Amino acid sequence: MANEDLKYEHLVVTYAAQQESIVEALLRALLQIWIPFLWWGRPDMVNAAAAASAVQVDAATRRARRVSRAFMLRQLELVEALPEMLPPIEDTYERGGTSIVEVYKRPARQLEHKIRERFRNPDTDTVDWPDRVPDEVWKTFEERLTSIVNDDIAAVSRDEAQKVMAASAKVIGYRRVIHPEFSKTGTCGLCIVAASRFYKKSELMPLHDLCKCTISPMTKDRDLGLRLNEADLARIYAAAGSNYGDDLKRITVQVREHGELGPILTRKGDAFRTLAKVNRDSKRQKFTPYERMTPDAQRHMWESQLATSESGLRILMDAKDNGTNLVDITGRGAPPIPVKDIDKAIGWYRSLIARAESNLG
Repeated sequence: MANEDLKYEHLVVTYAAQQESIVEALLRALLQIWIPFLWWGRPDMVNAAAAASAVQVDAATRRARRVSRAFMLRQLELVEALPEMLPPIEDTYERGGTSIVEVYKRPARQLEHKIRERFRNPDTDTVDWPDRVPDEVWKTFEERLTSIVNDDIAAVSRDEAQKVMAASAKVIGYRRVIHPEFSKTGTCGLCIVAASRFYKKSELMPLHDLCKCTISPMTKDRDLGLRLNEADLARIYAAAGSNYGDDLKRITVQVREHGELGPILTRKGDAFRTLAKVNRDSKRQKFTPYERMTPDAQRHMWESQLATSESGLRILMDAKDNGTNLVDITGRGAPPIPVKDIDKAIGWYRSLIARAESNLG
């Protein structure tokens, strides 16, 4: 392998490791919030834990964006395509306008649903909440959380990479670089097939669940990612045997549109609900096509999260000020439930309020 290729391989592997480190650190921080959590049937407490999660997610995505920018600039330097000017960094949360708090309530809602199904008392139509979440139920929570974290870091990294490439007149497009070293079950066939494709720099790289691919910019005469992929693919084929290549030839890759994450890599024939079908099936608000986050939309998201957290904080503070340490979230005079972790939840809300005020300031 030429000296240039060795330098590039080291750069790409180092960046992929940095990105993986951000994912793992964020997951650890979030699990420290959720593992001791006991109030799965209490929307007020779930909202507070999601607020605490949002603070950690905002910090991690900001770091991921800056690491992505530094990585793209180093790549452009290697292919002699550095832009004359760069756009300012915009710390947007790339979920098509969905708030961080809303996204990080989803694993808790899924877990709560499973507990309600499993522990509902048919005689009283109430739920006998267990003292401890069953292992198999907790596994679904952790898997969902892991998937969301990976998607969020990948989405913000992709967004920043494209903005840097757009600033370079010499970049004509990019390819995705596979990372078998970070795929616990091996690089998926979709990524291997898609790695041979060329993408215009105006196209967002299609994501998929737990994807570890990174972006390699191309100019008219430089394509460093191609040679790096070829080396990895040679090792994969050698380890998997001759039949593996034949299996890959039968995979047809399609790109579908996801309302929150934009283009998603799928295998042709796999079930995937279109936006029209989602809207037909949903009893909730109308779902809209994917749009990249703008600074104005980002500001609106933080204003909304600030207002929601201030409201949740008032509910908990009123209970504490009344000396009851109890919360009636319904507001209809239902018997209040003791919340021994009320001080912790108050702290969670305050942390997001401080973060929101800082971002809005």
